[in-house]
Amino acid sequence: MTRVSILGTEGKPILYASLEGEDLRFQFEYYSRSADEGDYEFIHTVLPEDFSSITTKFGLNPEKNILDQIQEISDLGQGVELHDALTAKEIKNELWTWLS
Repeated sequence: MTRVSILGTEGKPILYASLEGEDLRFQFEYYSRSADEGDYEFIHTVLPEDFSSITTKFGLNPEKNILDQIQEISDLGQGVELHDALTAKEIKNELWTWLS
């Protein structure tokens, strides 16, 4: 399975993107730093009919593979903008979260 790391402003991954079937998944897990904290995982799932919202928002070539487009977003330093657009639902997605 191909997985794309989306980097934040510090050059560290803030999301991982992959295809699950035809759906595009963005996920990340934060691990607890102390016994008082829990782990937190989230997954944003974008359906194929909503891929065009990513292409439009970031001015990308719609003929390219969606994972290649996501890699381009990260390479251009727009990973945080992508993360924020998913969180704010500017890009339509289904959100799943888990806290332990």
